[in-house]
Amino acid sequence: MNSDDSPYRRSWRKPLRLTICGSGNGAHALAVVASRNPDVEISWLSGTAEKADKLRRGLATVGLRSTGAITGVADRVRTVSSDPAEVIPDADMVLIVVPAFGHAAVLRRIEPHLGTSTAIGCVPTRGGFEFDAARLAPGEGSDRRLIFGLQTLPWSTRVSAIGELVNIGAAKERVVLAALPSTEAPGIARRLSDLLGTEIVPAESFLSLTLGNPGQCIHPGLMYGHFRSWDGEPFDEADIPMFYADATDDMGELVDRLSREAIAVAVEIEHRSRGAMKLREAVVPIHEWLVSTYRHVTGDTSTVGTCFRTGPIQARKAPVTETRDGRFIPDFGYRYLTEDVPFGLVATRALAELAEVHTPTIDEVILWSQAAMQRVYLVDGRLRGRDLRDLPIPQNHGVATLSDLTSWYRTGSLLAA
Repeated sequence: MNSDDSPYRRSWRKPLRLTICGSGNGAHALAVVASRNPDVEISWLSGTAEKADKLRRGLATVGLRSTGAITGVADRVRTVSSDPAEVIPDADMVLIVVPAFGHAAVLRRIEPHLGTSTAIGCVPTRGGFEFDAARLAPGEGSDRRLIFGLQTLPWSTRVSAIGELVNIGAAKERVVLAALPSTEAPGIARRLSDLLGTEIVPAESFLSLTLGNPGQCIHPGLMYGHFRSWDGEPFDEADIPMFYADATDDMGELVDRLSREAIAVAVEIEHRSRGAMKLREAVVPIHEWLVSTYRHVTGDTSTVGTCFRTGPIQARKAPVTETRDGRFIPDFGYRYLTEDVPFGLVATRALAELAEVHTPTIDEVILWSQAAMQRVYLVDGRLRGRDLRDLPIPQNHGVATLSDLTSWYRTGSLLAA
């Protein structure tokens, strides 16, 4: 089928009716960037009525605008609501822009209001989003819902004032996308490239977004590097490390080892599936990803460590919490651990168990992280901890072998395999 004849794209109207789910940094940036396209009408779903009111007030009184690498105004937003019934039923495309631990909750909220032809995307996706989203698919073949995800946000971004001002930092040169059905990836990548103004590159398998997720290596790896020797004593503000600017060469090497273990899992799955799962093109070493993504805004790209120290995000401090006496302790509840470990490294570790691939560095970082977060995933070298139950890992969806895994990604359902 020619991608222009896709049943999904045939149902999309002009202007495209887009609903953004989420009210954080990425959602604000997306509202501005998407508004640069005159063929888009935007609705915005927030998590609570209070957040919706703040967004509406900001949009009505000042108008949401962006500063930084991309400047613009979110002047294509037509409706803001905390009620999915007001913004979901008429959408051609829904983009979920919340941390991974909120994906399942958003999907449950919007499910009763989705049209059968509405495409569901996640910006960015994390390990296992496809398992939760595929439950919404109404059927097979041309009746199957289009699900897609981006490997990362196309930009770094921070909200300065809710509904009023967002700073968009360095834009990435390219971002990988995957879809179910996989044949739809090239078409949706072209559409998203136009919508977001960034080159969106299609991958052949949604699984490559899990194994090629750079956040799972960078964020827990640097948290581990900065705080693994912390003695439990609060420290002064002057001693808060810069998250990227203070990254040492040893930290860079640790992040690189995490990446290479994820690649080893991808290589083994591709080999044992006899090429049915094509992963290696999109699952690349973290150094290669940093160079291809941020080369234009990085001073020294010679190693992973120098990429961090001379890259575009130099002002960001490591996440900390202030104590009552005005000192600071590490914030182990920050998303760099609470998102990127269970929905990143643990998801990759689950795939490693299916592929029988040894992952000593991933295990090391998971063990430290789960202790810091007071969670249990890894026990005696196996994923059997109490906090695995609700995670979107293959084993929680009836996938017990690599054959099951290949079948699931071919059909989006083990039962339909």
